[in-house]
Amino acid sequence: MRIEEGSKNWFKGVFDNYYEYIRNYLFYLSGDIKLSEDLVQDVFLQLWENRKKVKEETLRSYLFTIARNCYFKDYRKQKSHLKFKSGYFEKVENESPEFLLELKEFDTKLQKTISDLPEKCRTIYLMNRIDEMTYQEIADSFQLTIKAIEKQMSKALSILRNELGMKI
Repeated sequence: MRIEEGSKNWFKGVFDNYYEYIRNYLFYLSGDIKLSEDLVQDVFLQLWENRKKVKEETLRSYLFTIARNCYFKDYRKQKSHLKFKSGYFEKVENESPEFLLELKEFDTKLQKTISDLPEKCRTIYLMNRIDEMTYQEIADSFQLTIKAIEKQMSKALSILRNELGMKI
């Protein structure tokens, strides 16, 4: 079977546009960058295999659905622990050891709190805060309304505020 040149170009464009978003989404679910990079390859392999069935209007949500299914398939095989890394804390230099210790303790508490968020809240929160996706983009990815995204963000922020005792 000969693959049409148009399919290759279409696939390359989709891959270039969505690879990072899908990889980050999988990272937010799993907390494991290596796993997310492996799973994102599976996502695009499935896309390639089903390219003739994919509708352009639903492409983004289709990719996120495949990604979610790949993650849960892998998750059932093994439990994952989330290890989020905060870039802000790596930039701190020339501070007192006490300050650095407090910062490390806060970072640990923040990572645990983010990890403990309900899955949907955590994913939406990280897509908004890390990927800087708008509520509309997130809503489109999950085929939800903006109100549903706002509700999940509100829930995530409320939990973080309560657990960390601060304004976020």
